[in-house]
Amino acid sequence: MASIEDVAKKARVSVTTVSRALNDHPYVSEKTKKKIYKAMEELNYYPNNVAQQLRGKGSKMIGVIISYITNPFFAYLVDAIETTALELGYHLVVMQTRGNPAMEKFYIEMVQKKQLDGIIMTNLETATKEVTALIEEGKIVLCNRYIGDEKLPVIHIDEAEASYKGTDYLIKQGHSKIAFCTGNVMNPHDHRFKGYLQALRDNNVTFDESWFFDDILGIEGGKKFLRWLVEHPKAKITAVFSNGDEVAAGIISEARKYQVKVPEDLAVLGFDDQPMALLTSPEITTIRQPIKKMGEYTTKLLIAKIEKRVLSSVEKPELKTELIIRESV
Repeated sequence: MASIEDVAKKARVSVTTVSRALNDHPYVSEKTKKKIYKAMEELNYYPNNVAQQLRGKGSKMIGVIISYITNPFFAYLVDAIETTALELGYHLVVMQTRGNPAMEKFYIEMVQKKQLDGIIMTNLETATKEVTALIEEGKIVLCNRYIGDEKLPVIHIDEAEASYKGTDYLIKQGHSKIAFCTGNVMNPHDHRFKGYLQALRDNNVTFDESWFFDDILGIEGGKKFLRWLVEHPKAKITAVFSNGDEVAAGIISEARKYQVKVPEDLAVLGFDDQPMALLTSPEITTIRQPIKKMGEYTTKLLIAKIEKRVLSSVEKPELKTELIIRESV
């Protein structure tokens, strides 16, 4: 394998000059850079940020940080992001954190090291100094969810309005004890939770903290919630707002085992309107969000920032949600 010393020898320059060329140093002439890049190609020398050095236009690679690739929501979002990135001449690296902050930090460092031109972050809880700085530089774009204190630009639906709409519908169907299932701890900046609370207040329903269920993720999380409900009949919960169709599907699946009738004994509201919402029995009443539009626009925005362009206001889509009424409520 060729080394930087081999490149320097072939190009007849010093190792320092090669290093400066790789970092686009102004003291290295374009003529010398071309000679170095040619030597790199002939020697098949590829440092981590090779595309940047060869083209002088960045790595042409962007990343997307997600929590769990097994969540269908992220699968559809990533598909829209990658399709758009390829259309614009960029490749996508998918980076899964599994909720581990150390992994998130590692991936962000890839931008700082110029191994990636930029990153889309899809689920941010706390904005570090590094993240905030990269957002300001146009190297990070936030999309989907952010529940921190700082006021940061995020491409997302109006989560408070969406959850308000769903919770209000449950109340209008005669429910007053409504569980809120989420993967997060109770957070006053969680807009879905805020919308849920506002709907309760506007309908004169007093919130009980025992209705809040954290760490409810995916199908297994939904099953876990249903088992808890069966074991605690005195809770008398009659409806559940679940933060995803997977959770809702898990609840409905487990309900059959325990002879809990949906929606007669328990009304179940999902979120996202994934294809599985049509495959359960009963079919899931859910909140549809425009996942494809969100992914497309976020990608266009990040690449425009990388390329120092400004998107026209016409290109920004309306990310409207819709309550899809089916059989589970």
